[in-house]
Amino acid sequence: MGYNLATMLGDLKKILQDECQIDIDKLILVAVSGGPDSLCIADYLHREGYQIAIAHYDHKLRQDSVYDAEAARQFAQARGLRFLLGEGKVAERAREAHETIEEAARFERYQFFFRAAGEIGAQAVISGHTADDQVETVLMHFLRGSGLDGMGGMHFRWQPNAWHPEIPLVRPLLGTWREETLSYCKERGLNPVSDPSNQDPAFFRNRLRLELIPYLETYNPSIRKLIWQTAEVLRKDGAIIHKDLDEAWAQVMLVEGEDYVCLDANLGKGYSIGIQRRLVRRAIEHMRPGLRDISFDAVERGVASFRSSMQFKEQDLIAGLKLVSEVGKLWFAEWGAELPTDEWPQVVADVEELDSGNTIQLRQGWQLSAQTIDLEAHPSSSAFENIDPNQAWLDHELIQWPLVVRSREAGDRFHPHGMGGHSQKLSDFMINQKVPRRARMHWPIVCSGDKIVWVAGLRPEHAYRITPETKQALKLCLKRSD
Repeated sequence: MGYNLATMLGDLKKILQDECQIDIDKLILVAVSGGPDSLCIADYLHREGYQIAIAHYDHKLRQDSVYDAEAARQFAQARGLRFLLGEGKVAERAREAHETIEEAARFERYQFFFRAAGEIGAQAVISGHTADDQVETVLMHFLRGSGLDGMGGMHFRWQPNAWHPEIPLVRPLLGTWREETLSYCKERGLNPVSDPSNQDPAFFRNRLRLELIPYLETYNPSIRKLIWQTAEVLRKDGAIIHKDLDEAWAQVMLVEGEDYVCLDANLGKGYSIGIQRRLVRRAIEHMRPGLRDISFDAVERGVASFRSSMQFKEQDLIAGLKLVSEVGKLWFAEWGAELPTDEWPQVVADVEELDSGNTIQLRQGWQLSAQTIDLEAHPSSSAFENIDPNQAWLDHELIQWPLVVRSREAGDRFHPHGMGGHSQKLSDFMINQKVPRRARMHWPIVCSGDKIVWVAGLRPEHAYRITPETKQALKLCLKRSD
């Protein structure tokens, strides 16, 4: 594809400014493996006056890997640059996390780079990924199954990324071919190290580079350039779509925690199928930053849940995550996550007593109060209607004091007001009222003796209703303090 040092350097200068948004006066951490690509960008940045530090990660996968680390150290020392060395047990992580060696190495390597960048106050982490790496990445995504984002490949600037929300991963060489970095190193007298594992066809990426791409070049000698150009077009198109996605995410994302994120299913189902798929992907990526293979099936399960009429469903999603569908809500969560219940009234203790004129405190600022009202002196039409679910008007003369406020118990039954005196299991009633399963156990149940008189916030007991003969009413109120 040809090589021209002046053209390459001119392109790099523009890319660093426009695409990578790098400030020449602020510190950068450059990840240097010792190969030609990372040496090329590190040397170029140093020559151009950028403030850089050099970082190397020893994966400990080869006995002679210490020589790569030493080469990176000498490169830094020869230029008076700060050098940071990291090392880890990649093979051990791969076994424990059930990952491939490639995945484990990538995770450990970048975790170190971004931790080091944070410690030294670097504005960005720069890697030596080239146009060849971009072609290989796009082919990997295609063979594994991917949408527009995957086929767009890597970005010149990735922020937020899988390792840090504020420090970007920057790849200035994505428009530079590997033969160009080799030529640069030769002209500059740099001596790159050679990693023999790069020639091992056991690794997926190596097979692409060593076998598939040369085979594709028998069909079209310019296949690498064409794939790179296609990725560039799709990446730019994806940027337009992401603006719509950002707006949609801001609308549908209700709440997030350390081990969950919740989307508004009612709003979500109003978007196109394309945006819905991207919302699901973003939720998964939010929970599993850096997860590379988000399957089509996992995404479709999320999309189907937007439109599901089921009141509650819990299912496996992907990578140790569960998908919880509730009325109007879609949760992406760790299997062991305790999803919040603060929007519903929940009892503090299993049993509490409530007298007229008193108030008891429930969780998350909810309060339950009782008040005696003389209907002859203060008649109220609402006492007969019981329209407000957060209020219950009961016949005071039928009440056994003190009232008991408790959580539900096995076998609970009552006669919901408005059902003509028909009995119903409390569990069935709550399901019909679309109370989420996680909120049912500690829902406040108000009892007179052993009789349920009010399922707070939902329905009073038919037998305790106000009648024309009622002279004194008991008004129960459920409210949340500001």
